[in-house]
Amino acid sequence: MSDIRKIVITPLLVLFLLVGIVSNRVSANETETPNIVGKFGVAINATTGEILYSKNAHSKAYPASITKVLTATILDEQMKEGELLKVSSHAANQECLCLGLTAGEILSKQDAMKALLLVSANDVAVTIAENVAGSEEGFAELMNQRVKKWGLKNTHFVTPNGLHDPNHYTTPYDMAIITKEAIKHPNVLKVMTTRTTMIKTSKKEKTILNLFKFQRIPYSITGKPGFTNAAQHTLMEYLKKGNKEVISVVMKTDKQSKYSDIQTMANYSFAHMKSENLEAR
Repeated sequence: MSDIRKIVITPLLVLFLLVGIVSNRVSANETETPNIVGKFGVAINATTGEILYSKNAHSKAYPASITKVLTATILDEQMKEGELLKVSSHAANQECLCLGLTAGEILSKQDAMKALLLVSANDVAVTIAENVAGSEEGFAELMNQRVKKWGLKNTHFVTPNGLHDPNHYTTPYDMAIITKEAIKHPNVLKVMTTRTTMIKTSKKEKTILNLFKFQRIPYSITGKPGFTNAAQHTLMEYLKKGNKEVISVVMKTDKQSKYSDIQTMANYSFAHMKSENLEAR
């Protein structure tokens, strides 16, 4: 006689099996790295610099206007509060987005930073470069010295505004580290988190609105978008959830996907970060 034992299928056993199947699926989904539309992307721990998400994070790409995060950092370091900048004819004739400056116009360091970071003014970026270093070339030297100091080996900057030049490039990882250093500057971070403000030059007063779309992503503190035909859409964001802080960068994406790409990387990163006590910057 064969010794075959019967298994009695009870409702409780069925429920147990179903729960096990669902749990396995959830676990698999939690560990699966999501994809983004952008060709290049990274998310790092904003405190430690640890990479939390990577898609071609160390590959070179064109940054477009997220370059201005470094321009603002150098401005903050090199010029004192209250110092004034004078606009040259070269700066006034930059390809727009622009504030609409004219030769001889004068503005303060703080108003220059606001126009640079909030409305991505290319004429202001060149004005900063010329007043800080005497020329765009001299300012580029400062930019490249700074990234070298931070140990970034895959970045080379030519312009203060990110307008296309084949020798002006960085990587998502390098750009995230640049941002990590930038937000150590309270003045830079304060300006970047401003939504609307008034700026004044020797020839005009103007209300400006931040081009960054704050409402697109939960936990977003601030960000900086960019675009050129060669770079396509780029976006940097600094996000905070509880005591977890993330910097995320996407490059060579499209207009519709740039914010969702950042959200995808940030959500994945927050889910995989350990809670930690924030260290003083």
